[in-house]
Amino acid sequence: MVIVRECSRGGKHALIGPLADGSQYGSRRGSLQHSSIIGRHPRDRITTSTDHKFMVHHPTLGEYVLLCSRKCTPIYPKDASAIISMLDISPGDRILEAGTGNAGLTMYLARAVGVGGKVETVERDEKRSQHAQGIVAGFRVGSVADVVDGIAHEHDPLVVVNDKRANLILPALPMIYSYLKTDRYVVCYLPSMSQVMDLDIVEVDWRDWDVRLARVRNPGPEMADDEAMVCRPTHLPTGHTAFLVKLRKCASDLIASSIE
Repeated sequence: MVIVRECSRGGKHALIGPLADGSQYGSRRGSLQHSSIIGRHPRDRITTSTDHKFMVHHPTLGEYVLLCSRKCTPIYPKDASAIISMLDISPGDRILEAGTGNAGLTMYLARAVGVGGKVETVERDEKRSQHAQGIVAGFRVGSVADVVDGIAHEHDPLVVVNDKRANLILPALPMIYSYLKTDRYVVCYLPSMSQVMDLDIVEVDWRDWDVRLARVRNPGPEMADDEAMVCRPTHLPTGHTAFLVKLRKCASDLIASSIE
């Protein structure tokens, strides 16, 4: 899989692959033959059928998650990085993810635990599960596919995602509790406001900035030239993704059973 990016300011980019002789990618700037990409090095330039230039890159994990095909909305990189921080993940940890979805978070977790750890993920929807397996296998940088595994009985951090009603969280806690080690964490990914009533929550927001040189139309006499720096947030609207709720197991199983 590769990223091709238009060689112009503000040019679009796309994820292409798997690459195969005889295949092509069609864009508004003309078609790109896969054979013109195979064997190229990162940042090499290639030309479309209409003589427009594109540059070839390896996709970052963030680009791959955002641009790969979808069966559902992925957990975006900004939320995945926050979840990893909240779970206090270390290399070698084992993680249970409930709800693989499009495997975006799965791959971020796999990279965080490293080759000595395991991400064990389950998806109830068979079509989504098959699609997610292909997505994980398609990202080869960092060998995340070698870290993703089946499901087991005892885990360090535990991730629970895609719960559409707040009242479903509490009935699930006894099952979650049995899988979680003492003093470790659960993070719930909850898109709806109705799911987080009466809870302490975190919403993660990334804001793009516009930083560039701009030409001043009517420069005053005190200006040495007609260029000035622009530095401000962009005017693009910020979309909501989800609220993150963090829970912690405070009592050991032995203490909990004696309390019950």
